Amino acid sequence: MLEALPARAFGVALPGAARAACSVGVSQDLEALRDAWTALEARAGGGVFQSYAWCRAWEDAARRAGCRQTPRIVTVHQDGHLVLLWPLAIRRLGPLRVLRSFGEPATQNADALVAPGAERAEWLAAAWRGVRAMRDVDAVLLRGVREDAAIAPLVATRGRFATRETEAPFCDFRSEGARRRSGRTRNALQRNLRHLAEAGPVMFEVVAPEGRAGAMAEALRLKHAWLRRTGRFSAGYAHPANAAFLRGVAECPNALILRLTVGGETAAIEAGLIHQGTYASLVQAYEARHAAFGPGRLLFRHMVDHAADLGIAVLDFLAPASRHKSEWASGAVRVRDYAVPLRLRGWMLLAYVRHLRPRAKAWRERVGAALKGFGRRPRGEAHARGAGLVETGPGERSS
Repeated sequence: MLEALPARAFGVALPGAARAACSVGVSQDLEALRDAWTALEARAGGGVFQSYAWCRAWEDAARRAGCRQTPRIVTVHQDGHLVLLWPLAIRRLGPLRVLRSFGEPATQNADALVAPGAERAEWLAAAWRGVRAMRDVDAVLLRGVREDAAIAPLVATRGRFATRETEAPFCDFRSEGARRRSGRTRNALQRNLRHLAEAGPVMFEVVAPEGRAGAMAEALRLKHAWLRRTGRFSAGYAHPANAAFLRGVAECPNALILRLTVGGETAAIEAGLIHQGTYASLVQAYEARHAAFGPGRLLFRHMVDHAADLGIAVLDFLAPASRHKSEWASGAVRVRDYAVPLRLRGWMLLAYVRHLRPRAKAWRERVGAALKGFGRRPRGEAHARGAGLVETGPGERSS
């Protein structure tokens, strides 16, 4: 662990008394920060992706998979108390050393934990100066910065480095009308339910803790099968640590996995985590032969109807927005990605993210789709895709 350095070491401009009391540090040791980290979570009310448990689970899975990473946990202390923690890590992208959110590609939102206080802007400025002082980093890649994120004011001034903008739909059950849906939607889902029942009894279940790891493994099998059928590529699902990480997540006390079965066999699985009342939807998968009847949509409806019983106050569908998410949403927040050069060659990252990567992704998926062929998809899934009903993972990133 690196020693905490005084703020002046990074040239941080802080007012008066704060200058003497504020210090910035960078650590590579998650365990050494555990107690202060979890205490800050309770004060800051941050998202699950910045929690100690999430980051530690990813570190363990990445180590077992042999994936090298260099943690850079940026901290700011005020009067000896931890007031900001930003979990980051260095990963190589070709010749570049890029600072990214810890746990990518599993981590969906880039953010920091920041305690309440009038000095939040100064703490964020100090953390950013700490980032800029890392001489072995060429650029910073922040994927999924929500407009309500703690770091949003910091990156908003760097709008010219934004590389993508989308929305993250959510359903806030604390607001009136969150469960209201059009009669047309309800009727369509009831028809789907009747069609599924023709193949056998339909059941919704909350998977018991002892069965979560197995259910997650099944969800991953179904998701990989979907990727193969559609010729798509997902950096998240392709990562060597992803499967072990998600199986570990499934065993967390705050994990929630729902399953829809037809005739005793799995038709769809929904898996995620509940953190401070917010459910983050991580994996959604379905059996191809039932695709025409939207089993994932039926699972979403079940979650919406039983949110209170499940302990969900807010259902976060995560970015990017899509039709099957938005139909259940009561609102959406803007989400942006940023690629910020810190050194001269860091501009290569900005060019790659803006221009080369989208073209490479489109080419790769065209080739994949051509190889698989539309005619080789299961009939039910082809019909559902034509109707706009095929579902992708709520938090899925394709690159």
